[in-house]
Amino acid sequence: MDIGPLRTSPGFRLLYLARTVALMVYGINAVAVAWQVYALTQSSLHVALVGFCLAGGQLAGLVFGGRLADRHDRRTLMVGSRIAYVGVVGLLLANTLLPQAQLGLIYLAALAGGLSSGIGAPALMAVLPSLVAREQLAAAGALSAIALQLAALVGPIVAGFLIAGAGLASCYAVVMAASAITPLLLARLPRLDAARAADEPPGKGQESGQKNGQGALAEWRDGLRFIRRSPVISGMLLLDLIASLLAMPFVLLPQIASETLGGDAALVGVLHAAPALGALVAALSSGWTRTLSRPGRVLAAMAVLWGLAVAAAGLTGSLWMMLACLALAGSADTVGDIVRGALLQQHTPDGLRGRVSAFWLLQSALGPALGGLQMGYVARRFAVSTALLAGGCACVVGSLAAWIAVRGRFWDEGAPGIDRR
Repeated sequence: MDIGPLRTSPGFRLLYLARTVALMVYGINAVAVAWQVYALTQSSLHVALVGFCLAGGQLAGLVFGGRLADRHDRRTLMVGSRIAYVGVVGLLLANTLLPQAQLGLIYLAALAGGLSSGIGAPALMAVLPSLVAREQLAAAGALSAIALQLAALVGPIVAGFLIAGAGLASCYAVVMAASAITPLLLARLPRLDAARAADEPPGKGQESGQKNGQGALAEWRDGLRFIRRSPVISGMLLLDLIASLLAMPFVLLPQIASETLGGDAALVGVLHAAPALGALVAALSSGWTRTLSRPGRVLAAMAVLWGLAVAAAGLTGSLWMMLACLALAGSADTVGDIVRGALLQQHTPDGLRGRVSAFWLLQSALGPALGGLQMGYVARRFAVSTALLAGGCACVVGSLAAWIAVRGRFWDEGAPGIDRR
């Protein structure tokens, strides 16, 4: 692992610590909400619908957050969104303390949580090139992947044992306390205004972006036009969307734990942690990504591997085999994330990063949400094993077809921090 960004950039160290805490909070909260919804409804479809509501809130937030990140202080946006999230967790805690928890309040909290995340996330993505050198972007992405997967590994296990032991209210209380730390850390960052895309030297596929006096719709059209004309970013979007729409197994984990494996909330936490363990191993050994000269092939291979792992999970009723399949899926997803993140930062000018990041995050939110809905519906209509097997196989076929359609876009492209040798 290259830890250069942590050594050389105080700003990145602050951002990294804040993001690690936030990701731990998300990991705990996601399991708590999924378990609570399943306990109230006995339906994976409702678990998926809550995720879809979260994505809807993110959509609304991204509409504002992407443009604001290209026009205002990005630090202020990040701090404000994290303060709002503390209130969201407070709503979940208050609902749990009611004599009978209300499903509608959980949907409301999901919507509000998505909204706060959507406003702050584009700024969070866009500030990275302002805090680390261009040649360190891939290393920073790998370090961020480690934080993500450590949080995803530890968070669900902590959530499972908190719920099974102290109870759901205690779990939300821990989340609320930890959430209050992140805005304090982010507030210590320097002011981070966006550079004007028009002031940057023109590059391959770049648009002038932000112009004096143009309206919001025109600015969003600039971002969309840039994505459409950037063969690398549009190709990555297509590959990622195929995998997330067709094979998104996480909404099924409470049902798998309960029906297939006969477990409780603690087992749900272990199942959520398995992809994170595989992803952590992949991130810790990601130094080889610096020597990629054909990153598009790696993205296609990882999408196919993800689909194969999900399909294999549908063929087993063994706990250890299920964990192995989920870990393999997690490792494939993380390698793809590292390469995608590096390419996105390299090929987007700073004055457009907020809007392009918003489009990227929109796809990352809606794709899994819609994929979770279809997996939840198939599991309810047929069986959870059918949903996993059919979704995984469809992902393999769809990813191969998408790669055939976009492969020419990647032949001459590399990623920042990747030695093209």
